[in-house]
Amino acid sequence: MSQEEGRYRLRDLKRAHEREAKHYVNCPLDYDTKMRLQKAAFDNDIKMTVIIKAAIDQFLRDNGY
Repeated sequence: MSQEEGRYRLRDLKRAHEREAKHYVNCPLDYDTKMRLQKAAFDNDIKMTVIIKAAIDQFLRDNGY
């Protein structure tokens, strides 16, 4: 019985991980925008993806999404 419970727990963990999987968006940037993004990330010691995610989130909230 314990082995079966372990199997169920593993299955549930896999399902939870799949729900939390990252979804990627590919977006071409012009050179100047990319350089500004890199500088902002460097100056603030954060990753560029953090800035991009925050900008997208702000845009969506501002537009009612």
